Amino acid sequence: MSCVFFRRGFCSRVLHPETRRLGIVYVHWPYCSQICAYCNFNKYLYARKKVDDNQITKVFTKQLQSMMKRSCISKVASVYFGGGTPSLADPSLVEEVLNVVAKVSSVAKEMEVTLEANPTSTHLDKLKDFKTAGVNRLSLGVQSLQDDALQLMNRNHTAKEALCVLAQANELFPKKTNIDMIFARPGQTCLDWEKELEEVLQHCGHHLSLYQLTIEPGTPFSKAVKRGEMKLPSNEAIADMYEHSVKALNNVGLRRYEISNFAKDGAESKQNLAYWTGIDYIGIGPGAHSRFLESNASHFIHAVNELEPNSWMNEVWTSKNHGMRLVKLLSQQERHQELLATAIRTREGITNEIWEAIYPASVTPLNKIFSVSDPTLQYLCDNDLLIINERCLKATDKGLNLADSIASELFEVFSRNMNYQFQSH
Repeated sequence: MSCVFFRRGFCSRVLHPETRRLGIVYVHWPYCSQICAYCNFNKYLYARKKVDDNQITKVFTKQLQSMMKRSCISKVASVYFGGGTPSLADPSLVEEVLNVVAKVSSVAKEMEVTLEANPTSTHLDKLKDFKTAGVNRLSLGVQSLQDDALQLMNRNHTAKEALCVLAQANELFPKKTNIDMIFARPGQTCLDWEKELEEVLQHCGHHLSLYQLTIEPGTPFSKAVKRGEMKLPSNEAIADMYEHSVKALNNVGLRRYEISNFAKDGAESKQNLAYWTGIDYIGIGPGAHSRFLESNASHFIHAVNELEPNSWMNEVWTSKNHGMRLVKLLSQQERHQELLATAIRTREGITNEIWEAIYPASVTPLNKIFSVSDPTLQYLCDNDLLIINERCLKATDKGLNLADSIASELFEVFSRNMNYQFQSH
C-alpha cells in the first residue's frame, strides 16, 4: 500500500494511506463595484439589492462541506477570500466559512486567513469587522500610485486614498499586509516605474506582489491595443523594469520567493506557497478551481465550478457534482508536470519531498529523471540557470528571470525520461 506524505513546514510525519491530507481553501467572491480595464477574471458588477448575502453565504458553506467530504483533506493551513472584490461581502461570510472549516477538519496552527480588498475608504470602514470575523492577513490591490494610471485601468480609488488605507491596514494587520502592484503599463517608462517603486517602498511593510500587465482577450485594454490606441513598453524595457525591481526590493529585505512575490523572511503567503508546491486545494464559489485527491484515494481531480453566480448557486443546491461544472482526472505524470511549471518559479524549487508527496503512489525519484548527465540540463547548469543536487532541482537567481523557458525544457526532459522508463518496463 502507498503512503501519503505531508510537506515539510506543515507536517513532517509519514502517514498511512487512510490518514487524510493537508490542504487549503480558496473562496471566490465574484462581484466588483466596477470592472477593471485589464481584468479577465470571473467577475460581475455588484448590485447590493440583487445579492442576498445570507443566501450566498449558505451556498458557500454548503459547497465547502460537500467538497471537503469528497476530498482527502482533513487539515486546513490557509483560507483565502479572493475575487472579484470580497471586501464587498458581509464579514459574516468569513465567519461562517471558518466555522465550517473548523467543523469538518482540524485547523493548522496559525492558520492563515487572507482577504483581498480594494484600498478605498468604503472598504476601510469594514476592515475591523473582517478582522473580528477571523481575517488575519490582508492583500490590498493598490496596483499603481499614479492617478492617471489608476483612471486608465478603471480602478475605483486614488493614490492618496490607497496610501491612507494602507497606513491603517498596516496598523490593523501588522506584518501581514500585502500590496499588489502592476508594472509595464501603457506608456510607462523604466524611469517612471523606478520612481513609483521607490515611493511604494516607503510604505510597504513585509510583502509585495509585482505583476506584469498582460493583455487578456476580450478586455477593454485588448481592444484598445488592437485599435492602436495603446502602446505598451518593449520587451527589453519590461525586462529592465523587472530586474531593477528585484534588486531594489532585495536591498530593503524583500526577498523574491516566487517570480512575482517578495517578502521579508517569515512573511511569505502560505496560500501562494501551497499552490506552487502542489498541496491539495478546494475552490468554492463561481468559477473557482480545485485540485485534490478524492476521499477514496483512487483519483486526483481538477475541478472547475459553474461560472455564472446564479447557475452556480442552483448547481450547489441541486446537483450531485456540488456545483462543479468540469471535472478532469489527473494522472501522476500530469500532476508532476504541473509541479514542474509552478515550483520552478519559486526560490526553493522542486524538492525531493514535494516531488514524492505530489501523488500517493509509487513515483520515480527526482534525481532519476533529472540528472546533470542529461545534455539539456547540463547546458542549463553550465550557464548558471539551474541547480541540481541531492535535495532539489531549482532555478538560480538568473534562471528565475527565465523560469517559463526553463520549465519548457524540464517538460521535455521529463517526458523523454518517463517514456524511456515505461518502455523499459
